[in-house]
Amino acid sequence: MKNFIKNLDSAIVIPSALLFVVMILAAVTGAPAAQGSEQAVINRYIVAVSANYGGKGRPTLRYAESDAKSFVNVLKDMGGVQPQNIVFVKGPSVEKLRQEMDALDKKISQGKNNGGRSEVLVYYSGHADDKGLRLGEEIYSWKEFRKRIDGLSGDVKIAVIDACGSGAITRLKGGVAVPAFMVDKSSDMKGYAFITSSTQDESSQESDKLKGSFFTHSLVSGLRGAGDASGDGKVTLSEAYQFAFNETLQKTETTLGGAQHPSRDMNLAGTGDVVMTDLRSTSAGLDLDEDVDGRLFIRDENGALVAELYKKSGRAMSLGFPAGKYTVRMERPAEYKEATVTLQDNYRARLSQKQFAAVSAEKTTLRGSYEFKRERTCAAGDTNQCSLDSLDRSGTSRTTFNFYDHDREPRKGVQIGLLATRTEDYFIGSQLSFFVNSANKDMRGLQVTGILNLAENVDGAQISGTVNYAESFQGLQFGFVNWVNEKSDGVQIGYINGALDTLGSVQVGFVDLAQQANVQVGFVDVVGSSDVQVGFVDLAKQADVQVGFVDVAGTSDVQVGFVDVAGKSDVQVGFTNVSYKQGGTQVGYVNTATHSKGRQVGFVNVCLECEKTPIGFVSIVGNGVWSATSYVNEMGALGISLHLGTAYFYTAFEGARLFEEGSNFRHFSDTWESGVGFGTQFGSYGSHFELEYTHFNTFDRFRMNDVDWGHHHRLRLGYVYSLLPGIGLGVGGTMNVATQGEQDDVILKPRGNYHDDVGSKNHKGRVWPGFYSGITVGRF
Repeated sequence: MKNFIKNLDSAIVIPSALLFVVMILAAVTGAPAAQGSEQAVINRYIVAVSANYGGKGRPTLRYAESDAKSFVNVLKDMGGVQPQNIVFVKGPSVEKLRQEMDALDKKISQGKNNGGRSEVLVYYSGHADDKGLRLGEEIYSWKEFRKRIDGLSGDVKIAVIDACGSGAITRLKGGVAVPAFMVDKSSDMKGYAFITSSTQDESSQESDKLKGSFFTHSLVSGLRGAGDASGDGKVTLSEAYQFAFNETLQKTETTLGGAQHPSRDMNLAGTGDVVMTDLRSTSAGLDLDEDVDGRLFIRDENGALVAELYKKSGRAMSLGFPAGKYTVRMERPAEYKEATVTLQDNYRARLSQKQFAAVSAEKTTLRGSYEFKRERTCAAGDTNQCSLDSLDRSGTSRTTFNFYDHDREPRKGVQIGLLATRTEDYFIGSQLSFFVNSANKDMRGLQVTGILNLAENVDGAQISGTVNYAESFQGLQFGFVNWVNEKSDGVQIGYINGALDTLGSVQVGFVDLAQQANVQVGFVDVVGSSDVQVGFVDLAKQADVQVGFVDVAGTSDVQVGFVDVAGKSDVQVGFTNVSYKQGGTQVGYVNTATHSKGRQVGFVNVCLECEKTPIGFVSIVGNGVWSATSYVNEMGALGISLHLGTAYFYTAFEGARLFEEGSNFRHFSDTWESGVGFGTQFGSYGSHFELEYTHFNTFDRFRMNDVDWGHHHRLRLGYVYSLLPGIGLGVGGTMNVATQGEQDDVILKPRGNYHDDVGSKNHKGRVWPGFYSGITVGRF
């Protein structure tokens, strides 16, 4: 009995103890074993689309592709996305993007057979407007794009759209703050989320300084760990969005593009801790101690800016990056420090305030398409100007003279070098030498030399007998060759002037070269985009005004020259005007255009498609009138008339020869005539009435050497009936006046001798009504 009870106790106690252990483990894990197993598999997919080209009239973006790669890389490093589930689509057509989305959908459906939950991210960086994505010359409407994303087979769908007016995709629902879509294995989420870089009526901007868009740069920085507001080592979508919103707004408030407000529309339901990136999943990491305080710029060993954030003192922060060497720059008011750190796999490096060393102010580039014209001041955040202003206020002015005057410290005053001068740091003052002046950092002042001036950034003047070179400048360059590598605002006067990026003012020289310039005055002017070019030869991709002997532009507002050639033009005034794609008003001896929206006024006008009637002696219009009519009339003449122009106004070229009387129209006489006139079809094509005036010169063939000729004036009203396309029958009446001219008598008259002779003995004339009938072929 005792053994039975003992065995019974063992049978009860041991299973009870095991059950107790299982219950504790279940409580610790927070989920039943079966449920955890079921949700252990999360399949994440990304399709990243970049489109730098958004169609005619839109600037080509520089960083859409790199933005897409940055977004994908952070989710591959820290978001659990497998390389085989990543699809890049570069510069697609609408049909290509549809095919890629369909292929991804098929892949997601196949992955569902393996169990678990599927999550899909669609990223787009490129052009857009209120109608939809601008894929080259095509538009992928917001309605269709959103519908396609909603229709994907994933349990969770997310779209991140970095484009102008991208808020149009969210405007119907307005954006509601709900948990993020990237979730851990314990959650059970379904639904969608749309994140956009701007509202419906705002521009999304990119920056050369960041080498990417403001929004994607801020979002990626947040996902790297800067957005981890809770400090739990995970970044939720709400945290990442809020960080990107604040950073994007702050960076764009002072740009010419205006403040940019990211927006969102989410409809997600489920339970569990929702995360986008997990800082613990990276192969290497960077921990910032509590005492680190300031705006941090983190660059990889290639100098690329991989993250930017503002770190407040009082709490630690963790960031995730691939293994490698990084430079961390910390900026605070009037203080600049740097630290270098090497991150290794399976190791987290730490940075504290004491590891940062003081450095000089970083050169601030003003190269973004929205940033360039912003005033360079310390208040605007230009650290170079801050340093120069500080040197101007507190620096001690001094003058030095040497064969080679070299200064490695910030300098204020005058440097005189018999051979050369050189400064390594910020400089305010003048450099004078016979051969070479060199300023390796920003300078404010004057460089004068006989051979070569070199400078990083100049606010002042460079005067040289041979060459002036600067990375950028504001002021004056005067020399044989003037060259600037980046954006500038000033005047270049020389034999050869060059600006590779943007010249904000004037070039005056024999040869002027610029990516963008306000005014160029020279023998040969070449520019990507200009306001005014005045020269013998003017070449531009886009020009407002060109005045020269030869003007060539991709797009122009006004061209005035002997030869004007443009892909698209508004006004051309010259001897020969050519517009390849679209023309406006053309005034010249010869005007040609593929498609013309304006008026052509010239001796010869050629237009394949005209919206307005050309005015000229010869007008060849592809969509106008070009027809030939063969006819007989009351004088017994066989004639042919060629009409060129439009139904509103055409020019007539005509010739006729009279049959001998009594020959029954079998033999021609010696009398013939040729003439030019103009007429109208009253704006009608096909069957129509036409009114025409023609002036003829009448000749006797055997007496032409004696200049024996007369005049014939004819006013004609007729009707052409269209039998078939391109073939018509014409009939009508005429009123005729013939005069003797240099002939002995008036030789023209109707066959029925119904006419009236008028005039004096020396100025004879003849008047009669007439008729004609004929066949017309061509376009009429």
